Amino acid sequence: MEYLDLLSRLGVPSAHPGGFSATRRAAEKLGPGPLHILEVGCGTGKTACYFAKRGYRVTALDMHPVMLDKARKRAENEGVRDIQWVEGSVEALPFEDGTFDVVYAESVTIFTSVSNSLKEYYRVLAPGGRLMDRELVLFAEMPEPVYKEIRDYFKFDKILSPDEWVEQIRAAGFECERPELDAMRAFENRADPSEFQELELSELFDPEVGQGIMKYADLMLAQEPYFRACDFLAVKPGKF
Repeated sequence: MEYLDLLSRLGVPSAHPGGFSATRRAAEKLGPGPLHILEVGCGTGKTACYFAKRGYRVTALDMHPVMLDKARKRAENEGVRDIQWVEGSVEALPFEDGTFDVVYAESVTIFTSVSNSLKEYYRVLAPGGRLMDRELVLFAEMPEPVYKEIRDYFKFDKILSPDEWVEQIRAAGFECERPELDAMRAFENRADPSEFQELELSELFDPEVGQGIMKYADLMLAQEPYFRACDFLAVKPGKF
């Protein structure tokens, strides 16, 4: 079972490094509204709903219809209105140029053609708009067999170092400084107990799902010495 299909089956609410605690930390950097935020790869909608509750105008995009279904149900259950849910690809965003004040991504860009996605983020941002993107980065040289297994499982084109991420972001037209590395484990230990309650536990009885979880767990143990996470903050030049 492919990784993204596993996430959709289980309804994982915060699959990015650091989980929802990292989301809350990033939200503090957004500042006061009004802001029109595009969240790409919104998944089950936890982050989009959180931003909407903070008073932001939110458009949330995902290419997986099952995820969008779960996101709409979450918004309804939480009494959140006015989020625009859109099915579409990060690499071909279905929006006009200069539409958004912020593009927000949580470990999404790495699953795409990074250069294409970054160009799309740049295109749909207004001048002075910001990209906030939390991504996995290569922290140490990885043995080739481990690298290949992880890349093939997650369908990454390439696993980038922090400097390579910054280079790609700047090549798309953004202004971007190299961020500090996070120790992922420190954030992952701050798990929100409510996230476990949100999982589709009935899916665990499917042997294919069980095997998918085992495969994921094995790979996470194998990759731990080599990966960290970074919060990339970039700005599209111009007046906000």
